[in-house]
Amino acid sequence: MVGEAARAVVGARPVTVRGGVIAPVAWTALCAGVLALGVWLASTRLVFGSAWFTQLWTSGLVLVAGVLGLYLSVGSIRNRIRVFPDRLEVVPHMRRTVTISPGELVGFSASGPGNTTIRGRTARGRGFSTDRFRHNHDVLVHWLEQNATEPWTAFTSFFDKLTVDREPRRVRNVLFTLFSVAFFLTTLSAFPGLPVMIAYDDAHQEQVTCTITSARAVTVSNRSLKGVGSSHPAVSLETTDCGHLTLSRGIFADNRDAVARRYDRAPGPYRLTVGGGGFWLRQHASVPVPEPTVYRVDEPRDGRAHRLRNEQERAGGAGRAGTNEGAGRATPPPPTRAAPATPPAPCSGTPPAPPRSSAPTPRAPASRSTARSP
Repeated sequence: MVGEAARAVVGARPVTVRGGVIAPVAWTALCAGVLALGVWLASTRLVFGSAWFTQLWTSGLVLVAGVLGLYLSVGSIRNRIRVFPDRLEVVPHMRRTVTISPGELVGFSASGPGNTTIRGRTARGRGFSTDRFRHNHDVLVHWLEQNATEPWTAFTSFFDKLTVDREPRRVRNVLFTLFSVAFFLTTLSAFPGLPVMIAYDDAHQEQVTCTITSARAVTVSNRSLKGVGSSHPAVSLETTDCGHLTLSRGIFADNRDAVARRYDRAPGPYRLTVGGGGFWLRQHASVPVPEPTVYRVDEPRDGRAHRLRNEQERAGGAGRAGTNEGAGRATPPPPTRAAPATPPAPCSGTPPAPPRSSAPTPRAPASRSTARSP
C-alpha cells in the first residue's frame, strides 16, 4: 500500500478507492429483470385480459421498483474516489464528478456501525464518503495526511477515542445482503404479485375434477385490494386430489351454512371451475403458495352425489323416527268413523229391521206355499 501511495503522489497513475462490485452487480442484474418484467406486464394482454386498470397500476409499480433498484445499484458501482497527486476526483453515485484540490477539505466525520464510514466536506458543501475497509483506502489516507493536514490531524485524534471496528464484518454483510434480496422479492411477490395472480386467474379459468371429502363453513380474510384486511364468509372444501380449497364466490352469510352442509353430506367427485394460474402453481410449486380461486362447483355428470344425498336423507329420517319411538312419543292410531245410529222403530207390530251390515247377506230360497186367508 505504501508503494501504491508513493506512485499516486509522484503521478505515475491514479489510484481508485472503491468497494466491492459483486453485490452491486448482482443487484443490477436483479433490478434489470424486474424492469423487464414491468415492461412485459405493461405491453401484454395475456395476463390481465380485460382488467386494464389492474394492468396499469401493477405494471407501473413494477417499473418504479425496477428503475429505483437500478438507480441505487448502478450508483453503487459508480461510487469511487480517484486519487491524483494534486487532486481528488469523487464520483458520488449517479451525480457528476466532484474535484477536490489540496486545502479545500475543512472537516471530517465518522458514522455507521462501528464508525466505518468516513466523510469529508469542503467549505462549499462538497465532499466525499468512503468506507475504511474499501480497496486502496490507505492511499486516500496518505493523500489526506499530505494535503489536509490540520483538519485530518484533528479528526484522527478524536477518532482514536471512538469505538471502531478493526476488521470488516463479512458474515454480517453477507447476511444483510441476503436478507435485503429476500425482502425485496417477497415484497414484489405479495404486492403487486398477488393482484396480478388474481387478475390472471379471472382471465384464465379452467375446469378440474376434484373429489370432495368434507366441507365446513368458515370466515376468511380478503385477498384483493377492495377492503383489504376485512373478512367474508366462505366454504372450506377438503379434497383428496386437489388439496384444500376455499369457495368464496357467491357465498354470503345467509347461504354459507347451507352450501357447506350440502357438499359435506354428499362427498364425491365434482367439477370445479378454478383459476388456471393459481391451480398450476399449487400443483407444481415446492413451497407453500396461496390457494387458487374457486369460482364455481358443479354437480358430477353421473349423478352419484344425488344418490348419496338421497340415501343419507332417508337414513337420517329413519334415525329420527327411531329416536321418537324410543322416547315414548308413539304415533296415535288414526281415528275410525263411527257407524250411523239406527232410528227407533215405529210403534207398530212390525219388528224393527236389523242393522245393515257391510258384508253381503245370503238370500234365503223363496217359499212356494201361500198363506190361507181367514
